[in-house]
Amino acid sequence: MASTSAATSAYHSRGKTMEKAERDHVMTRLSQAERDHFRHFIQEVRTRAAASGARVTARQVLATQDDTVSPALRAALEAVVARDETGPQVGDYPPDFALKQLDAEARVRLSSFQGQRPVALIFGSYT
Repeated sequence: MASTSAATSAYHSRGKTMEKAERDHVMTRLSQAERDHFRHFIQEVRTRAAASGARVTARQVLATQDDTVSPALRAALEAVVARDETGPQVGDYPPDFALKQLDAEARVRLSSFQGQRPVALIFGSYT
């Protein structure tokens, strides 16, 4: 449990997003009861969002958790909060960029579609 406390302390002192390797390390150190509580927490976020029809963040649900949450579990839950708060938010405009078209040397800019039609950006990993 000492290494989990160290990861938790590093997370708190840094005040930034927990890296994936740190998150994985914290998650592997949770007891079965803590993992069950973590799953319940994630389900509660989803349930509240579905019931309200509005965006419910993990931070809002974490704020309702009592102080009996173990430091290891709190670190895992705060990693979820940090993940939710990283990156663009609903309604934010994406940064402009240009991509090379398939089978051509021409490039297309995202901003060229503004005001014309909706654009869906789909990212994935094929590794």
